[in-house]
Amino acid sequence: MKRLLALAALAATAASPAYATLDLSNKATHDMSCSDGVCTATADQAVLNVDDLASMLADGDVRVETEGVAAQDIVVVSPLSWSSAHALTLHSSDAVYIRDRISVLGMSKLDLDVAGGPFLEKQGAIKFANTRSKLVIDGTKYKLVHTIADMAAAITARPKGNFALADDYDAHNDGQYRAVPIQGEFRGTFDGLGNRIANFSLWNTADGNSGLFEAVVGRGTIRNLGIKNVNILAEDGFNNVYGGLVAYLDGTLEHCYADGGIVRTDFLGTGGGLVGQSYGNIIESWADVDVEGAQGGSFGGLAGNAHGHVVDSYALGKVDAGDNTDVGGLVGYSFGHVRNAYATAKVIGGQNARVGGFEGTSQIAVHRAYWDTETSGTSVGIASGAHTENTVGMGTAGLQANLPRGFSPAVWGQDPDINNGLPYLLRNPPR
Repeated sequence: MKRLLALAALAATAASPAYATLDLSNKATHDMSCSDGVCTATADQAVLNVDDLASMLADGDVRVETEGVAAQDIVVVSPLSWSSAHALTLHSSDAVYIRDRISVLGMSKLDLDVAGGPFLEKQGAIKFANTRSKLVIDGTKYKLVHTIADMAAAITARPKGNFALADDYDAHNDGQYRAVPIQGEFRGTFDGLGNRIANFSLWNTADGNSGLFEAVVGRGTIRNLGIKNVNILAEDGFNNVYGGLVAYLDGTLEHCYADGGIVRTDFLGTGGGLVGQSYGNIIESWADVDVEGAQGGSFGGLAGNAHGHVVDSYALGKVDAGDNTDVGGLVGYSFGHVRNAYATAKVIGGQNARVGGFEGTSQIAVHRAYWDTETSGTSVGIASGAHTENTVGMGTAGLQANLPRGFSPAVWGQDPDINNGLPYLLRNPPR
């Protein structure tokens, strides 16, 4: 490399904190050794300046690693971007935390060679200007897509493939879809990389599922993906299963969210702000979407019907349904394991509806489950079922004051300037 920086290792002068990090930061480089395209941390607390790194990438491929420093994370704490065709590899035997943007501006390659993660926190995201760039995560290659049309075509061709969203996408100019865009059973992995799809609108009159994804099953996984300002109207009179992101889930959703908009039907159905019906796993995810339903269905702020696991998740949007329905702030009807979750949703039901601030009906006990007794409009946590215990009602101020009992501070955060002071997920914060 013509401009390769020869960075001498400097002795750390301060006491080491409880964990070791190599920070990619706008601070001055220290405790790093860079030679022949490899930059290695030489102390528990090391910094590689992002401008220094971009300068090296202008001349050649760069590998940043923590070899020799046990249990050291790589943490991206300042924006990092480069426009050359040279590749960047981030290698850690522990984890990579991305707390600000990584922007690949040219046609290049990013290789995240990590044992854990990458974990996207704060404003962390990975963005590619060119979908012909290459992305590798923990040895697995991902095909980059940008538009909903890209996603649909790629997944139809390879329903067990690995894909990633290259950047935020605004679906406003797509108009209103009249059929589910990503149809069939997705069995691969889709990583949103902290990016989101905005203004997705669907009016579906066909018999079946309604959502951005029709079904995610088996080992199918969606992670790190958000959907913003969703508008779904499921209008088939026989079979309506609808969700803001996924209609039917028998796989895994992790670090996903649906923020703003409405999902609704005028007929019998099962609907949720994020997922319609789930037999899979919903992990560290949330929804702030209004859900509306008619008579005789199951409707929830996060999921309409959950027979799988819901862990470390929450829902904020209003749930309003008709007679003889199961209405829950988090889940309408639950036959699965739910723990470490809360709901603040306003819940409304018609005659003979089972309306709960947390769940409408629960057939399996919940654990560490909370609902807002003020915003929900009800003093009932779970209205019906074999298990109506283990929910705790709290006022809004109580939820804003401290993390609820049993919520891990390694998973949950609280800040008066984030999520209106309510608990939020560190690895899936409001954006």
